[in-house]
Amino acid sequence: MSATHLRGASERGYLDLPWGQVHYRRAGDPSAVPLLILHQSPLSSATYEPALAALAAHGLYVVAVDTPGFGMSDAPGEQWSIPDYAAATWRIADALGLGKVHLLGQHTGAVVAAEAALTARDRVNGLIFQGLPLYDDAERAEKKAGYAPGYRVAHDGGHLKTIWDRVYWLYPRISAESASRQVAEYLSVGPDYAVAYRAVFDHRLDTAALAGIPMLLLHGGDDVVARMNDVVQAALPGVPLVTIPGGTDFVAEEQPEIFAKAVAEHVLAHRAARPEATFKPIYTATVEVQGGRAGSARSLTGSLDLALTRPADRASGDTGTDPEELFAAGYGACFASALGVVARRERIGLDPVSITTSVTLGSVPGGKYAITAALGVSAPHVPQADLERIVGIADGLCPYSNAIRGNADVTIEVLGGSPDSAVL
Repeated sequence: MSATHLRGASERGYLDLPWGQVHYRRAGDPSAVPLLILHQSPLSSATYEPALAALAAHGLYVVAVDTPGFGMSDAPGEQWSIPDYAAATWRIADALGLGKVHLLGQHTGAVVAAEAALTARDRVNGLIFQGLPLYDDAERAEKKAGYAPGYRVAHDGGHLKTIWDRVYWLYPRISAESASRQVAEYLSVGPDYAVAYRAVFDHRLDTAALAGIPMLLLHGGDDVVARMNDVVQAALPGVPLVTIPGGTDFVAEEQPEIFAKAVAEHVLAHRAARPEATFKPIYTATVEVQGGRAGSARSLTGSLDLALTRPADRASGDTGTDPEELFAAGYGACFASALGVVARRERIGLDPVSITTSVTLGSVPGGKYAITAALGVSAPHVPQADLERIVGIADGLCPYSNAIRGNADVTIEVLGGSPDSAVL
């Protein structure tokens, strides 16, 4: 079997997510150090198929996903932004059962990985950029105007030659087998294969905000984005650069053992980045509780001073509250603020918006207790699709969501400008 085949020997599967199915391939022991790989556009996770076994042999649990709309993953119903792709990355990670991970991204995938790290720093042990495109405004505008013009399907198959010529224009040194796979990947996306490119050209990455996250620049010496090394290193001072001599953009399939060794060295060196290396305190609230669920809670400032009562003991007219109500209030307020941040960034007017939060206490096997949460977000003046999209991004931004992710079941019901609702 060709090393550049779309299938390969790794385990493959699908995830069911709100926008459709996501295809992934993986290798290694799920209990090992996790590495999540995001490919370049408009290709697929097949780029990394030849390196997956080598990465697993170095003690990694590696998952390479097909970006929504590429490879064998379903496309969202609208043009996504980089924050949308970043939010989807964490939904994919959640569906895979991944907690804290290393992210490896190439080109478009590198931009998505960086934005994903910024929205959920607590879930990232480190970043590997296999070519990070940092365009200036002039090149951004030039590329947006005509970098990926698309193709028109022709009865004589002329569009296949158009794609073939484009692949070899970009990568004149790759094998015919690799080019053949890429033609199939272009065809899987369709004539408008520039959707993720447009997201990159419209996005300005805050590289300064990445400071404190362990990072590595790693790519083939002849990678097309290698021309940006000076710009990238200036934007990420002190981040080491490793180039693999003779490697193109597809060094993972050309030199899988060397690529895997370089990746694993970085991942294993930062397998447990200390929280204090990335956590920057903003505000601390201190509340003293006496008497447990039947006692009282008073904040250090005195602005909160409440009686606590057990729900089962609460009498009519009793004004006491309980930990679940307090958590629901905090979660709802936090989520509302995160949603407001996203809405302003996306230039979407939310008002009026309401968020209802329910927190349920229950028992689980082993004599233990757990909670679940349900959020209802209603913004009748926002189109349903737009509201679902920004709620998904807010879920990746909200510190309450991030704090309980993977530890508590959370459902979010979204009700926008249509009568339909969707559970995320």
